[in-house]
Amino acid sequence: MYEAINSRYTYKNSNVLINKLDIKDEKKLKEYETKMVAFKLATLQKLKFDKTYDEKHLKFIHNYLFCDVYDFAGCYRKENITKENFLFSQYEFIEENIKEVMKKVEIGKLKKLDFNTLLKSISDIMTDLNVLHPFREGNGRATREFIRELLEELGYEINWFLIDYDDILKASIKAVVDDTEQIELLKKSVKKKV
Repeated sequence: MYEAINSRYTYKNSNVLINKLDIKDEKKLKEYETKMVAFKLATLQKLKFDKTYDEKHLKFIHNYLFCDVYDFAGCYRKENITKENFLFSQYEFIEENIKEVMKKVEIGKLKKLDFNTLLKSISDIMTDLNVLHPFREGNGRATREFIRELLEELGYEINWFLIDYDDILKASIKAVVDDTEQIELLKKSVKKKV
């Protein structure tokens, strides 16, 4: 759960995100969101769209996954948020900082890297996007899909189901200081496409 003082994204006196179905019960909203995003993830892989591997691409993914749930889908957050005492990037600097992160996504250079160096680069991108946390909700899911598509472009496939959700969450938190665990989890789930 994110913390934000007097959040512009939640119902008054509540932690429930304002949503298109006007669901005010947090558990029910989470259930609906989970089902909708799972469906969208399954259909996204069949969509034909420009995969530009830049901020426009990440925004497209986020919008597609969450457009039936939230009005802020595909839009950068406009408030500062924390989670378990970790302050994510200040919202005023998201636009500027994401451009720096996306400079690391150079398909030509990434294709030339050996497997271990590639996974280190992918881990760096994941960590930067996690610290940036550009959206009010759904950052992890949008980032994982962005990384899945990027790896596919590079000739690899990732199976996120091979990684326990809690493990990737813990590893992503630690990755700010040391991404060894995150890289090990990627090694378990990434393989060359055949």
